[in-house]
Amino acid sequence: MPVSKAEAVSLLKLIESMPGARRSEIEARFEKNMVVLEEAGLLEALEHAALDHDKERLRAIGLDYFRLDLPCPFLQDHSCSIHPHRPLSCREFLVVSDPLYCADLDPGHVKNVALPKTVSPIIYEMCSGDRSRDRGFIPLVQLLADAASLLAGQPDPAPAVAWVRRFFKRLCG
Repeated sequence: MPVSKAEAVSLLKLIESMPGARRSEIEARFEKNMVVLEEAGLLEALEHAALDHDKERLRAIGLDYFRLDLPCPFLQDHSCSIHPHRPLSCREFLVVSDPLYCADLDPGHVKNVALPKTVSPIIYEMCSGDRSRDRGFIPLVQLLADAASLLAGQPDPAPAVAWVRRFFKRLCG
């Protein structure tokens, strides 16, 4: 699941604010998922596809990731434990089919709600300094591994009005 760099920083701060035992549990889940993805060779493949802006390759990697059946590190008893703080990509993925089919990759069974416009790609672009070298998002699974560079690479805050104008220009343009 992709998260913008801005969302990633917010999620890092959220994890940092969690009680010790809960934070340790979340960190262990991230680590476990990273090991599985590294062994499957998906992290390197994702990095190259994302920088090339290769949507078809990203989709194929996403399906390979899905087949690994790795739970989101924030899931608690099959529910999102950070629901009010969940990333845009989670908010935009809307499924109305029977949960029985959640483990099924057959598009004939899984029914998604098609949104007329998604905002996550706009936010990714706004979080990118240079689209040829920086995609503006990271895979959620890399959140803790990339923590130092995410926190160090934060731009100076821009005035909210300027950000909102840029956002709506991209949304409507």
